[in-house]
Amino acid sequence: MRIDAHQHFWRYNQPEYGWMGENMSRLKRDFLPAHLAAVFKTVNIDGSVAVQARQSLEETRWLLELSEENTIIKGVVGWVDLSSDKLEQQLDQFAPSPKLVGVRHVVHDEPDDRFILGESFMRGVEKLAAYSLTFDILIFARHLP
Repeated sequence: MRIDAHQHFWRYNQPEYGWMGENMSRLKRDFLPAHLAAVFKTVNIDGSVAVQARQSLEETRWLLELSEENTIIKGVVGWVDLSSDKLEQQLDQFAPSPKLVGVRHVVHDEPDDRFILGESFMRGVEKLAAYSLTFDILIFARHLP
């Protein structure tokens, strides 16, 4: 089985995808599983992992719904608030889905370059193991030290 390990889906609207700058005009349109399925047929890819593009619980919920409706979505990397004292409630809500395989946080958008080292965030990442979820790290080179 051949899998595309990182795919974004969205219904584009500027307020929710403000990270798309002027130089990203080709992305400023809807990208949905039906669009991808047609491409996959031509390149012999069997499925993909849908990865969150917005940091919201609504995004995670939507991606999991898409995964139930579209067999090409083999897994979902969603978002939960890893720093929240309600993290376990969020994980309990989403983790029963067999398609949820991990979570990520867009660390490079945080104003504090040391955000990822925060005590509550680190505690949240540790909790993912109990749910058999991965953490997909999204950083820039400046975060490596």
